[in-house]
Amino acid sequence: MRDVRIGRTMLGGSGRILAAAVMTAVLFALTACTGTKLVAQWRDDAYAGHPAKIFVITVVDDRGPKTLVEDEFVRLLKAHGTGAVASYTVFPAGPLPTKEAVLEKVKEQGTDAVLVVRFLRKEMGGTHTPVRRYAVPQGFDTSWGSYAGTAVTTDVGIRDVSYDYDVITAEVTLYQASTGSPIWSTMTQTTYQGGAIKQLKPFAAAVMKGLTHAKVV
Repeated sequence: MRDVRIGRTMLGGSGRILAAAVMTAVLFALTACTGTKLVAQWRDDAYAGHPAKIFVITVVDDRGPKTLVEDEFVRLLKAHGTGAVASYTVFPAGPLPTKEAVLEKVKEQGTDAVLVVRFLRKEMGGTHTPVRRYAVPQGFDTSWGSYAGTAVTTDVGIRDVSYDYDVITAEVTLYQASTGSPIWSTMTQTTYQGGAIKQLKPFAAAVMKGLTHAKVV
């Protein structure tokens, strides 16, 4: 968690209860904003088959993340009963292979579909929740007088709450190897705090769920 700030409460039990409520709301917001969403999906309704074996390729320059992403998709596809091969196992380290080289390897590997993962951009966002002052209500005997215009309350001071997060946008497309035509595609947004590597498995799982729901694997 990169930046979370919350002030200390003042004045006894009611203040502590309020602070706990605010912290709970903050933690809920932090949890709710993390994870991968499929923000847009497309499917070729004319496609009725299921690939027997998929060639997985990630369009990134760094070989470390590339192997992690491809291995996770291969693992999930095989667990689903679909054969899969990671591109890094057949291409040496270096620049991204040409389209012709990929199609040649696809043919050699006997795969009938290609899953391409492209990370488009990384952005930073932030949320700011001002919580300045709050009049903590008193007990029933005391607060009842407020209806007669004699309210008795205790002010509790809490500083603002804020946190930062990162958002990675990716595009994942499944192509039919024989025609090169897209079968299914999705745009994803992964929101997280801390290391991006921890989001790899949830990201791949969300995409896999989209593939299975669209009945293309």
